[in-house]
Amino acid sequence: MPVEADVRLGQRVSAFAELLRLRWRWRNRWRARTFGVAFAFAAAVSYGLWHIPVQRFDSLEQLVAAQESPSVGAAFAGALQQPVYLRPLRIAQIKLLFDLSQGHYQLAYRGFHVALLALLLLIFTHTLRVESARDWVAAVFALTVLLGIHTFPPMVREAFPINHFLEIAVLCLAALALAQSRGGMWVDIAAAGVFACAALTLESGLLVWVVLAGAWWSGLRGVSLRGLALCTLLLACYAGLRFVYLDTGMPSLIERTSGFLFERLEPEELQRRFGADPTGFYAYNVVASLLSVALAEPRAGVFVATRAWFQQSAASPQVWITVASSVACTGLIGAWAITGWRARPQEADSRAALGRVALLVSVASAASSYAYTKDDIMSTAGVFYALAAFGAMRAALARVAASGRLAAVSLSVLLCLVSCGWAFRVITLDHVLRREVYRTRNDWALTPTLVRNGKRWPTDRRGLVLVERLEHDALTAEAPKLLPRWHYRWFEE
Repeated sequence: MPVEADVRLGQRVSAFAELLRLRWRWRNRWRARTFGVAFAFAAAVSYGLWHIPVQRFDSLEQLVAAQESPSVGAAFAGALQQPVYLRPLRIAQIKLLFDLSQGHYQLAYRGFHVALLALLLLIFTHTLRVESARDWVAAVFALTVLLGIHTFPPMVREAFPINHFLEIAVLCLAALALAQSRGGMWVDIAAAGVFACAALTLESGLLVWVVLAGAWWSGLRGVSLRGLALCTLLLACYAGLRFVYLDTGMPSLIERTSGFLFERLEPEELQRRFGADPTGFYAYNVVASLLSVALAEPRAGVFVATRAWFQQSAASPQVWITVASSVACTGLIGAWAITGWRARPQEADSRAALGRVALLVSVASAASSYAYTKDDIMSTAGVFYALAAFGAMRAALARVAASGRLAAVSLSVLLCLVSCGWAFRVITLDHVLRREVYRTRNDWALTPTLVRNGKRWPTDRRGLVLVERLEHDALTAEAPKLLPRWHYRWFEE
């Protein structure tokens, strides 16, 4: 009898182990398919991104400064003396890539740009934790939202010469991935390193702390309370370094143009209208930035679609599709939040935690946009909005499966229309990248005139050789075919 019992126990253990293996294979099959879709998206966007030459505006001054700087350390130390911004690691990265390029600037800077884009999509896909066919459908929708949202093109359209907004988005996703991990001392140390790197690269890098704190509050405890305390200490050190020791200021009204209601205002006009008390203008920027992610209106502070509606003026179909798809997707997220976030943070599942963190990141990003509104600043919020879209679509698909026939058909049609709208927005990204190629090449074609006029151009021999090399790379690079006229009707904002 004991022998037979042992045999039966062994058979049950073997059956259970086989069940676990099958479940593991099933989960990883859908996860692998999701990574396959992410890789396809990354390859398609990278192809268009690679053809954009190194931009002349914003990039050239940074490259000339990198050429003149004696070392990476000197570039880092020099950036600490900037009067308004504290971005030493940003300048050091530009110098490091410049030295490593050995004259192959397109390869160095665009190659780094492509690598960041691939990391963004891969880490984004990893954080979704796909386990089933329903998760896979929701994940494909989330990837579509990620690439289609209007805050994504600034992360691939421009570079300075490194797109640091894209870099910050990658670091915030890395922080989220650490929060989803099993934890440990090295995870806490890695979280502190990610925060320090992001904070010294760009002001929006402070969002890493928001991600870590929001994830811990929502039940994702991969980064322990000890690790979060360490990051909080680093945040306090950053504040002391910037505002006390270096006495670095904050952006003011005269920094740049900004949108307000239906128009864009120059710094002089902003100073005239709001110089006495800018509180109302700052509040408008925060609200406008938050609405921009949720509703795609306003854009850069300007209510484009609303203005076209009231003035009965012509607007691109892309404008209306963008607003409609964003409103519908935000509606799905709102419905999911009402029905799926009722549990206390400690009891919420990982998908609800993604939604909570996305909300916190959006609010924090909007608050950091108080001085002026810009799609670039809200780019990380757009990435986390796509994470929330994953949870919302997954919940909507579960409701379809649990509903009656008529309700299921109606909801399925709605979800299909929303998905088609976002797919159209992804197609628009190809137009944006192609247009950027021609715009950048045209900018470099004006180089001789600007050199003679002496506008923001180097005068020494080394600097002029650098300009000639960049100009040659831009004007001799392969360009995509010309865009047909109807593209500008459907895809131009």
